[in-house]
Amino acid sequence: MNCELKLKTPSLEKTLKKLKAIEDISYACSNLFTSDMPTVSEKVMKPFCELAGCDVGVFMLLKKPQEQIYIISTYGLSQTFIETYNTKLKYTIHSEDVSEYWPSLRSVLRKQIVLIKDTTTRKVEYSKLFRNSVGPETIRSIASVPIVVNNEAIGAITLYYRKPQDFDDEELSFIKATTNIITGTIERNHLLETAKKSERELAQANEVLKHVNQELDSFVYIASHDLREPLRTIESFVSIVQDRMSKNLDKENNDYFMRIVNATRRMRKLIQDLTHLARATKDTKEKEREVVDLNLLLNEIQFELTAFIQNKNAEIIMPDKLPNVIGNKEKITSVFKNLIANGIKFNKSEKPRIIITLDNDANFDTDKIGFCIEDNGIGIEQEYQGKIFELFQRLHSQDEYEGTGAGLAIVKKILEKYNCEICVESDKGKGSKFYFTLPKEIN
Repeated sequence: MNCELKLKTPSLEKTLKKLKAIEDISYACSNLFTSDMPTVSEKVMKPFCELAGCDVGVFMLLKKPQEQIYIISTYGLSQTFIETYNTKLKYTIHSEDVSEYWPSLRSVLRKQIVLIKDTTTRKVEYSKLFRNSVGPETIRSIASVPIVVNNEAIGAITLYYRKPQDFDDEELSFIKATTNIITGTIERNHLLETAKKSERELAQANEVLKHVNQELDSFVYIASHDLREPLRTIESFVSIVQDRMSKNLDKENNDYFMRIVNATRRMRKLIQDLTHLARATKDTKEKEREVVDLNLLLNEIQFELTAFIQNKNAEIIMPDKLPNVIGNKEKITSVFKNLIANGIKFNKSEKPRIIITLDNDANFDTDKIGFCIEDNGIGIEQEYQGKIFELFQRLHSQDEYEGTGAGLAIVKKILEKYNCEICVESDKGKGSKFYFTLPKEIN
């Protein structure tokens, strides 16, 4: 009984040492936050080979795109071996003097573990440098395990023994477990470095976007001032010339002057709408979170549109008390003003009517409040309802209804800025209902 225990003790100690080695290698790898192969292999190659009991170990990788056979680290070989192999020989898997009978290359090409228990009974070949450095006639057993990442073999760890090995299940499990730890480290850290690269690229993209936004701000300034002023000048002088020459102008020439004036006005309105669209998505810092009193805001809109409302004999109906919302007052004004003005403009009834109500939909987010702006206008056909929020989408000619087709695109952009939505329900000739949300004031 004591004899049996003595026989088992060395085997048990060996197993415990291997388990301890796996734990140490796993710990070392878990603290390596790099996919740099020399750094990874330096930490694991020596304890791995010592516990595996091999005499020589080689950690080989394939370097893209030429698939050069590149030695990362070794055990039992000098640094000179690595430098000569990588810098002078520069083997690739397609080189004439490279053989598929090299154990490392065979395991890579097959993506399988190669075990050679007795080299005298199997055809095995080696590089000339390895043969001169090791003396392959002294090698009796070989184990080569591929490094497989994302189902692609990128290298192999090959162990060479001068004494014959049986490669029992325990030894094979140790080799596999250690190789899996190394592979997992490479794969994990490759993902980390990819994420860091993406983060750097995102930072660079944000910097480019910052410059683009600065250029856009410059464009907005130019559009607001430098472009609109010349158009006003053209419009003014054409009107003056037209008035002075009105007695001498025939109907045709008078029509030409009117076309110039109208085209200039449309261009000015187009520039104005483009300016509003650019501002719709631009933050104005602290003003984006101001409390907006909708009661005051709608009174101001009605006052601003007084002449337009009276000329169209329009009526605006709204609740006696509307809640406060959160946002930029200028942008929220633009939302209501565009929807109200459109409801009056695209209307053939003798008395255009705009009804503003709260939309208490239970599906709204708790930080949002819903509104509905209903009109008795010409309505929108079903097939066009998805297009009306696109920039410069006009459903009618300039002669029928003036405008650039940018109003609803501006409304949608503003609401998207606040993570809010807008949709429409309408039938041709039966008016429209525009439903939208805004951030509500949380008391």
